[in-house]
Amino acid sequence: MRMNKQIVATDWIKEKPKQGSFLKLTLSSDERRILRGKRLTDCDKEIILQLPRDGKLNDGDILSTNKSNFYVEIIAKTESLIEISSNSKVELIKTAYHLGNRHVEVEIEEELLFTKGDYVIENMLKNFYVDISYTQKKFFPEKGAHSHE
Repeated sequence: MRMNKQIVATDWIKEKPKQGSFLKLTLSSDERRILRGKRLTDCDKEIILQLPRDGKLNDGDILSTNKSNFYVEIIAKTESLIEISSNSKVELIKTAYHLGNRHVEVEIEEELLFTKGDYVIENMLKNFYVDISYTQKKFFPEKGAHSHE
């Protein structure tokens, strides 16, 4: 009988253990929604995610595995984003409304919106009194009203 040496991440744990071995798994915002399947860690070690279907992987999450004292740490990947700002809060709200109307993922901060780069969206943004710039940062989009996460 062949022993399964594959590392399988099976659940979240509440606190980072003080001892043990950790693999880092850097994932984009899209990849953090997928809770099942094979992944390559930052050190090219193949692991399998078999997590409960009710949840989302977040930056800093620690996952338990089928190996004793072996854990996986989730790292949010830096992504290419459009940063949207405006001197008018009303214009920023209108922009957020229209992005949502197109089911575009948006991260909302006090006076900024962030979304993934896309030429169609960039053309749409020209219709509003907003400033756009390009940035690299970790992306944490809002959950939708009908989200099942």
